[in-house]
Amino acid sequence: MFNPLNGAIVVGVMITPLIASLSEDALRAVPDSLRQASYALGATTTETTARVTMPSALSGILASIILALSRAIGETMAVTLSVGTLATYSDNMFRSAQTMTAYIAQRIGGELPIGTTPYYSLFAVGLYLFAITLGLNMVGHKIMTRFREAYD
Repeated sequence: MFNPLNGAIVVGVMITPLIASLSEDALRAVPDSLRQASYALGATTTETTARVTMPSALSGILASIILALSRAIGETMAVTLSVGTLATYSDNMFRSAQTMTAYIAQRIGGELPIGTTPYYSLFAVGLYLFAITLGLNMVGHKIMTRFREAYD
């Protein structure tokens, strides 16, 4: 019942609206003048979408995907409830597992003596999650600024 496949499905369903909403905003931000120019040159709707609209909105679409991945990595409770908290590694997607956020949630609920290895491991895991999320956000920002086109 608890396995990584369930967690992937739950997180996938959770981040899909975020990606769709932000991607739609990026597509709507493309000026109508670009679409109209494409139509005026004889392009069909499909050609306009593939060759004008999508390339112009690419930075926003990629940024939405990276933002959603960043949110998925930091998700705690939905993943904990669907993946489980068995602290073992398995190549089998149908066996219970434990994510880093579930580890923090499980350990922080108990009384850990200060100065012990499990106590410090909470900070190490938290710092690692922070570094991954910060890195993904920085990559998303870099992609947005690099591929962003300025329109008048």
